[in-house]
Amino acid sequence: MAVNVQASFKPKGGSILSQQTSYRRKRGKIKKKKIHRKIKLKLRHIVFSFVLLVGLFYGFSRLYLFLITWEKLIIDEVEIICQKEEIQRDFQLYFEKRYLGNILLLNIGNLQKLLATHTWIEDVYIRKIFPSTIRIETTERIPIALLEKEGYFLIDKDGILLQKISPSDRPDLPVIIDANRFRKDYDRKLALAWACLDNLEGSALDQISVMDLTEYENVSLKLRNSETWLKLGDRHFKEKYQKFAKNMALLKTYGPLEYIDFRYEGRFVLGPLPKKKRNNALDSEKEAF
Repeated sequence: MAVNVQASFKPKGGSILSQQTSYRRKRGKIKKKKIHRKIKLKLRHIVFSFVLLVGLFYGFSRLYLFLITWEKLIIDEVEIICQKEEIQRDFQLYFEKRYLGNILLLNIGNLQKLLATHTWIEDVYIRKIFPSTIRIETTERIPIALLEKEGYFLIDKDGILLQKISPSDRPDLPVIIDANRFRKDYDRKLALAWACLDNLEGSALDQISVMDLTEYENVSLKLRNSETWLKLGDRHFKEKYQKFAKNMALLKTYGPLEYIDFRYEGRFVLGPLPKKKRNNALDSEKEAF
């Protein structure tokens, strides 16, 4: 009886064994395990680190002590850069024979605050120039008018009274007046004055002799070589002045005027000089001829 022992076993067509198995890698990166090694500090490591830190702190302290006591870092020169001779003189008097010490220890902030208290200084900048110099640069206040308040004072845009002078010393600047000597509403009235000056331009500014802020929310201007007040109110100063300049020939036909009021839209109101003032004005004109 013949037996074929090498006969292969063939699975049936629909069985599980006949299907091929496929393997797929999962999407995404494969996470790798990090190996953490524990470092053991021995006593000699701790002692070495401590000695190193102590040595660094000691070295820095010795260096710092050397620098703040080094003669070459003692301030011996002050450069002052400013436009006004008065500031230059006052600063020189302040620093004369004054010991400023080591340049590293100089507190620039405190010195700036001190120097900024000078009346004429708007801002001050101080710079250290090693090894032994400081440079001071200033921004000076600019007078833009004279203010009548228990005398005449130069005044800047911030309302700081700079210096008491005579109006004849600065005939180029307008004089700002108030019947109450600015005892009330000082800031509000000055803000109105600056708004007027900012709005006017060119020759109009040069023509202003006096600015009266007595009336509430009204700027009255008196021009050079004129006795007539221009009442401009609290806005549109440039347009109202241009209207005055345009109609100047017509306005002269009405004779000497005490004021011209431009506060009414579309028209202006004329105020003739009182009889006594009119006669004085006519007499002055005759004398001029």
